[in-house]
Amino acid sequence: MKTKGSEHTTRHDAVDAISASHILHPHRHFDRPEEVVSARLSSDEKRAILASWASDLHAVESLPELRHPPGLPRPVRYRDILDALKKLDEWRDKGSQTRPARHEVLLG
Repeated sequence: MKTKGSEHTTRHDAVDAISASHILHPHRHFDRPEEVVSARLSSDEKRAILASWASDLHAVESLPELRHPPGLPRPVRYRDILDALKKLDEWRDKGSQTRPARHEVLLG
């Protein structure tokens, strides 16, 4: 993106443009859900991409367990999309520092 009166893009603008492209046109960047999980995007961006793939809008009519978003070379299994989303949840849970400490009460 060019800023007014400048020929250069700012790093923030470039990152925003890359992220928007990934979300709006994921088939240009990814062929499989695993690629989305390992991409250098935020968890929210990854979820948005995977959720769009999981949409019934992209279900293969004769094989509803498959999704075939436009532009992908081959269909993706719905199960693989869910596994990728689950992996994001596991990473979030492992990295969470907000879980309360576990305390046990002993009754005597």
